[in-house]
Amino acid sequence: MNKVIEMTGSPRTAGFKTKAVFLEMLAPYGFSQDTMRKRTNNVNILVTNDLDSVTNKMKLAKELGVEVMTYDMLAELFDLN
Repeated sequence: MNKVIEMTGSPRTAGFKTKAVFLEMLAPYGFSQDTMRKRTNNVNILVTNDLDSVTNKMKLAKELGVEVMTYDMLAELFDLN
């Protein structure tokens, strides 16, 4: 499974020190990171610490139809904790 994520907010609430540490834990499952772009978007999932956030990344994800998950949700999916 090759999935591309973009991250917003802090992964600390899910128990990860940094976004780099979180991405490192997901890499063995085929995850990589990129930036969402209106014209050439490769991002499949926006990862956030708050589903109710109103950041520009959240707005863009909704506009582009990108799936939004929390750090906790994704960590639980792959039993990262």
